[in-house]
Amino acid sequence: KKMKTIYRFVFICVVSVGIVYAQQGVTQKHLLSISPNSTDVTAKSNFVFTFDMPILQTSVGEKSIILKRKLPKTQKIATQFTVSDKRLIVLPKAPLEQGIYVLKIKPLKLTKEGENTLQIKTFWQKAVAWICGVFYKDIADCPLCRYVCAPSQTIKTEPILFRFEIKKSVAVKSLESNATRIALSEHNQTAIKVIAIYEDNTTEDVTPKADYTSSDSSVDVQKGIIHSNAEGSAVVTISYGGKSTAVQVEVYEMIEGHLLPHAPQNPDATLLGVDANRNGVRDDVERWIYKEMPTYHHPEIERVVAMTQAKAYQMALIDPQNTDDKVRKAEDRAFDCWAYYSDVRSLPFDGTVEKFGNNLRDKQFNTRERLKTYLKYDQSLGGRVFTATPLRLLNTNYCDQNIDILP
Repeated sequence: KKMKTIYRFVFICVVSVGIVYAQQGVTQKHLLSISPNSTDVTAKSNFVFTFDMPILQTSVGEKSIILKRKLPKTQKIATQFTVSDKRLIVLPKAPLEQGIYVLKIKPLKLTKEGENTLQIKTFWQKAVAWICGVFYKDIADCPLCRYVCAPSQTIKTEPILFRFEIKKSVAVKSLESNATRIALSEHNQTAIKVIAIYEDNTTEDVTPKADYTSSDSSVDVQKGIIHSNAEGSAVVTISYGGKSTAVQVEVYEMIEGHLLPHAPQNPDATLLGVDANRNGVRDDVERWIYKEMPTYHHPEIERVVAMTQAKAYQMALIDPQNTDDKVRKAEDRAFDCWAYYSDVRSLPFDGTVEKFGNNLRDKQFNTRERLKTYLKYDQSLGGRVFTATPLRLLNTNYCDQNIDILP
């Protein structure tokens, strides 16, 4: 029993030492980073070692880099390398199989900046300086003195032993995003999350690893961050592990905090037109209200009043029979919104009401079919008597927004 305990202790010590040894030198002074890190290595990874000073190319050779698979069996892996200024890039010549690996980088030389300066301190340096002085006026011109008396212009790194594991490859079963449809204003951004579901039903957040493409220049996307440019529509395709998913991104123009719907391609093709955002106002009318409609005294308020009225007009096209008197009540509410605005802001009697109403009706009932349908609704009101809401009872609740807080 005592011997088993001793063996167990020795085994733990050996494993611990091996792990520490396998990671030796990865946090040394001049080594800035290793990419990828040990947990992100894949079968096709290249290894990039970045230092804080340029690498002396002659200090790196074929024997400087050794890549071995330690488990399940020891095997040396062929590599090739390139040196680019401060980076050493190691490329395995074939995809790595499942197993535990150790990548060894023997000490390299990094070049220091600055001029060579002579130092005459030791006996040999003094002797060489005397000899060079016989043949050269300036001993700095003597090659022997420059070699013996000049301090080294390179720094030697520590050896690096980088340990990592390639796990068994499991196929991706499906790819999912936390959003399938996104609406953004221009020059905005949002983040999405992408999850890979593997054949063994494990999951992984692959947002930074996935590939992203956008079908339209109105949207750019990188590593899960979607950036909106100009108004438009785009399909963002996300790919990883042979699977893909898509996100529909709509970029809208924003005016006064209001997202405008896209301009419909054929707004007059049908009686009701297009209401893509389903807010009760035809899209071409909504865009006209915010971009082209003439305003007179308080533009932001007048746009709110116009939207309230446009909803009532659209209801008249949908239901010219005025079922349950809903259309008339909506029109009364819109008129009361305008009356409250006129009263609370003390508008002058300059014909604004008539101009405003005429412009909106012309835009709303811009086809023969729409005008005939509205007149059909209007005829349904014949012979009825209506009482206007007293001014003292009017308030901002008759409008779709609180116009008291608008300029």
